[in-house]
Amino acid sequence: MSPSIALPPIRRETLPGGLRVIVAERKGIPLAAVRLVLRGGASLDPSGRSGLSHLVALAARRGTRRHTGEEIDLAIESIGAELGTGVDEDASYFGLSAPVEVLPRCLDVLAEMAGNPTFPAREVDRLRRREVAALAHDLDEPGVVADRAMLAAGYGAHPYARSPEGTVRSLGAVRRADVAGFHQRYYRPSAAFLVVVGAVRADEVLALVRRRFAGWRTAERPLPPLPPTTAPRTAVLVVDKPDVTQSQVRIASEGFARRSPDYYPGMVASAVLGGGFTSRLMEAIRVNRGLSYGVRSRFATSAVGGLFFVSTFTKVETTAEIVQVTLDETARFCAEGPSAEELERTQSYLCGLYPLSLETHDQLAEKLADLELYGLDDSEVAEFRERVRAVTPEQCREVGRRYFPLDRRVVVAVGPARAIARSLERFGPVKVIPARKMV
Repeated sequence: MSPSIALPPIRRETLPGGLRVIVAERKGIPLAAVRLVLRGGASLDPSGRSGLSHLVALAARRGTRRHTGEEIDLAIESIGAELGTGVDEDASYFGLSAPVEVLPRCLDVLAEMAGNPTFPAREVDRLRRREVAALAHDLDEPGVVADRAMLAAGYGAHPYARSPEGTVRSLGAVRRADVAGFHQRYYRPSAAFLVVVGAVRADEVLALVRRRFAGWRTAERPLPPLPPTTAPRTAVLVVDKPDVTQSQVRIASEGFARRSPDYYPGMVASAVLGGGFTSRLMEAIRVNRGLSYGVRSRFATSAVGGLFFVSTFTKVETTAEIVQVTLDETARFCAEGPSAEELERTQSYLCGLYPLSLETHDQLAEKLADLELYGLDDSEVAEFRERVRAVTPEQCREVGRRYFPLDRRVVVAVGPARAIARSLERFGPVKVIPARKMV
């Protein structure tokens, strides 16, 4: 049995305004990683305005009541810090990494961005045009188009179906009033938490946070609840891209939420099936048939559901063949489960790799943020290896039978519809859409 992973001392406190603070005292390199997380993320984007939460996060650093965007950039650069933003289906993120002695200034910047952005119209318009141009460029990336199409087909009418970056049409319709209104509705301390990891003292950090974020107060309103995800209907979505010589292929089925008890068996089962160079899908698709250089499978887990998916690519002429081989290998796994040797090899790989994901302060801050976001205990990190080692062959087979694409599934193929659509009809009703609709 693998030993537990030792976590540094962790202190948690909820401030009077509702902001949750998590501090990990980690000795060593005199750096601090700070992560401010706003719950909700892209799932809060209104219909026809996907990408709005993404634009809000970008625009929040382009001017506050005290500083212009240029002054914020200069302040960050002058103290040797790095500031980044991001949005996914469940949250918006602001991350800072800096020498520990400038932590007070970092917290100042984050507090301003969270509570007092002014969203200058000129900056919002510039960012919107920049992001729209980037989305248009994504049309030249078949893998990106395939991932977006998979979300849309796999999640259907659920908010998770919308790409966090939005589309050219939806983001092009966003105006400054939408940005400011989103911030006013959803950026509030009771829906946020702050993670600090580094060579710090928890008492000192908490005192700093209390002072810096004291002015961030808003009306208390609960976030709108999300419905659970549902299994997709069996179908084939062909995204017509006539100019490519390779097809991007995604096969998706219903998954589970991050808090599901199926998480560890699912992780191990997916890794055996398509998680590395020795996986079953790699052996069948690359080694035995030469259909592709790469294939992977994984569970994407979120707050209220998720997807299981297989991702690969192949020559246009072998699009249907690679789908069939994938489904055949998946069915064989569900019938047999992993062998003892496969299970041991995969468990050793996952257990050996995991500590590398905790090496830096930023990595640990990200892990602690995930625990808080999904309401998980520290044991999820400390006991990761024991839980992976405890997964049995029968659990792998059962989780595969519940979630792998045996019956209800969607097949997405990005390629020339004239060449591939008819060959994919054996996998379900085929719908063809132009690639531009995905960006």
